[in-house]
Amino acid sequence: MNLRKRIALVAATSALGTGLALVPATGATASAVPAAKPAAVTSAADARLAGPYGCNYTNSEPTLSLGSRGKAVKEAQCLLKHWNVNIGRHGVDGKFGTDTRKAVREFQSRIHRTCHMPVDGIVGKKTWHALKHPGC
Repeated sequence: MNLRKRIALVAATSALGTGLALVPATGATASAVPAAKPAAVTSAADARLAGPYGCNYTNSEPTLSLGSRGKAVKEAQCLLKHWNVNIGRHGVDGKFGTDTRKAVREFQSRIHRTCHMPVDGIVGKKTWHALKHPGC
């Protein structure tokens, strides 16, 4: 197999593995195999949830505090991880415990001066905004 064929084979294999479709060059023959659907987005509802940081649990932004549970807590935990905040040994588990409260306070203290962020360990409007957008 010559070098050009090897490169084309590697490119095609990589593209199919990531869900990208390849368009054959003019004059080339193509098989009738449809492009693979990306695994991360399986429906229109999932596409709406896909956030810029890969956290796709929910778009809702309720006020979260110690004892909160559910998808919104998972979203906050995932976003905290994105910002390199240690969320504790349980990871993204959907339970707002003492580790998550400590992580939220750490995140809030990092941007306290710049964004006038209260350091209270509660994920409210300002904290949600800061978690989802760089800067204030």
